[in-house]
Amino acid sequence: MGTIIKVRRIGNSKGILFPKSILVKSGIKDEVEIKLKDNVITIVPAQSKKQWSDFKREKKEQVDNIHNKFDSTEWTW
Repeated sequence: MGTIIKVRRIGNSKGILFPKSILVKSGIKDEVEIKLKDNVITIVPAQSKKQWSDFKREKKEQVDNIHNKFDSTEWTW
């Protein structure tokens, strides 16, 4: 059985406070992703969203790693 935590009033909403040990073990930092399915709430650490700079760097690495026969034998500068 898991840990029982009280649901608290936070302004007009309700929320829960996680014990530090659970946050550390789960890897939760600043944001979480919450899913609800069949009356079960799942809370997991949010995946960081990729920035344009990450996307451009990945694409550049892919393009830089493309080698073909034409480039090595036919192309001249």
